[in-house]
Amino acid sequence: MYACICNGIKDSQVRDAAQRGAGTVGQVFRSLDCKPNCATCVQTIRNLLEEELLPENTLIAAE
Repeated sequence: MYACICNGIKDSQVRDAAQRGAGTVGQVFRSLDCKPNCATCVQTIRNLLEEELLPENTLIAAE
């Protein structure tokens, strides 16, 4: 699945970037040497980062 159509970033690339230390959308883009264009992907990338960085079976309290 593509996380960012403008830059051709796949979800696996976002997950790999997270495993290498990227914790924000900006860090993902920098690690892949690109910049956001239309920013439609920002929430998708955030969601992927959360999935990748949160320990399994962790409950998140509602705000």
